[in-house]
Amino acid sequence: MEVSESWIRKQATKLQLTIKEAAEFVGKGQQYVRVGLQTGRLKFGTAVPKFKDENEKEARRRAGKRNWDYDIQRVHVERYVGISYRKFLELKYVVVA
Repeated sequence: MEVSESWIRKQATKLQLTIKEAAEFVGKGQQYVRVGLQTGRLKFGTAVPKFKDENEKEARRRAGKRNWDYDIQRVHVERYVGISYRKFLELKYVVVA
């Protein structure tokens, strides 16, 4: 896929990443990232349940992907992966001048 240099620059300066973007950057599936953030095993972001009482039986049943908010900071994922998000995008896409 061909993209412009300005698109790469704009994407690489985002403060937060989506689950999809973080999963691609880490090289894992989206579910891996979701569960890793929900359980605290992945330290580059946080997952917060949207429901009020986490111990409530019904709340646990509803705890699907739509019932969680994710905060994934780009700089933390860059430290985890070991390269900049910009470099990752440049390697992934063909840059057109």
